[in-house]
Amino acid sequence: MLDVSTSAVLSAVEYPTRFIRESDHAMLPVTAVVTEPAAFHGGGEILVVDAATIPAAVARIRELPEPGGTLVAVGLPEIAAQSALAASVDTSGMSVAHCAQQVDVTTYVRDLNQVVETLRRASLSKILKLHDALVAAVMSGAELETILKLTARQVSGFDAMFVDYTGAVISSWSHRGQRSLRLPADLAMVLKTSPPIDTTQVEVGDGRVAVLVSVGLHNQVEGAIVYLGPRRLSAPELLLVERARAAVLLRFARETSRRDARRATVEQLLRAAVEGSMSHEKLTSALRGLGLEPAEGYCVLAVRLDRSIPGARALTVLEDIAAASTQPIVGGLQGKIFCLVQPVDSTVPEDFLQACHHRGWKAVTVGRSRPKTDAESFALAIREAATAAQSSRQTASQIQDVTALGLPGLLAGLDPQGVMQPFVDTLLGELLSHDATHNSELVRTLAAYFDLGCRPGPTAERLCIHRHTLSYRLDRVAELTGKDPRGPEWLLSFGIALQMHAILDASL
Repeated sequence: MLDVSTSAVLSAVEYPTRFIRESDHAMLPVTAVVTEPAAFHGGGEILVVDAATIPAAVARIRELPEPGGTLVAVGLPEIAAQSALAASVDTSGMSVAHCAQQVDVTTYVRDLNQVVETLRRASLSKILKLHDALVAAVMSGAELETILKLTARQVSGFDAMFVDYTGAVISSWSHRGQRSLRLPADLAMVLKTSPPIDTTQVEVGDGRVAVLVSVGLHNQVEGAIVYLGPRRLSAPELLLVERARAAVLLRFARETSRRDARRATVEQLLRAAVEGSMSHEKLTSALRGLGLEPAEGYCVLAVRLDRSIPGARALTVLEDIAAASTQPIVGGLQGKIFCLVQPVDSTVPEDFLQACHHRGWKAVTVGRSRPKTDAESFALAIREAATAAQSSRQTASQIQDVTALGLPGLLAGLDPQGVMQPFVDTLLGELLSHDATHNSELVRTLAAYFDLGCRPGPTAERLCIHRHTLSYRLDRVAELTGKDPRGPEWLLSFGIALQMHAILDASL
């Protein structure tokens, strides 16, 4: 059996790369144990030779384009083994070990094979134990930080963080006890421009090594687990830290299922409030069930996104932002994202816009309702927030309070069907019917005319028509409605009707 004099061989098996020259590093995996030089391919195998077979082994190694693996010389002192090999072949890419005793090579290989099998079983057992610990942690609702901690502890001296597909650090764990970690700038650029599909080890500018374990589904990278430490990891160590990928995906799956269920509940509540199909008592109970007490004051946010921004990702970001300070009550309805905020002075909208900016999402608008203190005003708050988000005066990446909208902000508080719709039908009904029947643009022309301060020149320019055409269309409006929109007595009425029409057209 192997004795203490062959401890170098065990080290070469566990860390099989450049054993004599760089014994602290490990890159090449052990895949086989062979005795015949002709069967040695240099792909990580162990070749056991004695003094008599060294020439044959050297001849075989010379044929390899990039020698790699572990070469064990038996029956030779260390100096003699090294000189016999180094004088004949470049062994810089190999692990070299020796056993000075005269032993039977066949017996030695058998014993060595048992050692390798023992090491493999121990490595597999360690992987399985870590896997079980990660699954148990995820199923018990552990955060990402717990996954990072469990895996990073398998490799001493490494910090760990989860970075999303935009390069933002979502969670981190430090073996030094740091509360937060920052991603090196050169590494952040790599993750943004060309995120790895497989596990990769790269050197960063500060001399450390980054191990990148990609996380994604269907070849779409969602992010990466990054381990930062002083050295490259061995193959067994890589197998350990890669367990984090499965744990993160499992957590994402559980979290997605939980989020989807909550979003569906919030969407049903939003729809019921807008349609008026739920009593105030049930609305109050439903809001309390989601973690919001109406009497303590709340407001509603409405988010409008450019089509280039992934809505599902924005929804998740808003939930994460809201969860930092309150219960996240977020859901989608008819192309907009709504969020209930309590307390009313919460920084959720500001924090959300900042997060969008970090992700390169610039075409984001957030509308905010007036503060409310009862469930009866919930539907009104939804309309106010939607109106503010849809306001034509609003620019991208800005928070718009409904109170700052002037007339549209005041009108948003009116009953759509009981007040606004009858007023619009009375003043614009004939025009809307005429446009639908004759494919004309009288209402659009009238809206542009009022939007530009009733100035014919700028209106004609915006509509790309001649001023005579504009005059003709305004004459038709006066003819169909019996009210001249250019007359001072009808300016206010037409202006209000057009604002109401815009609100109804964009309403939920």
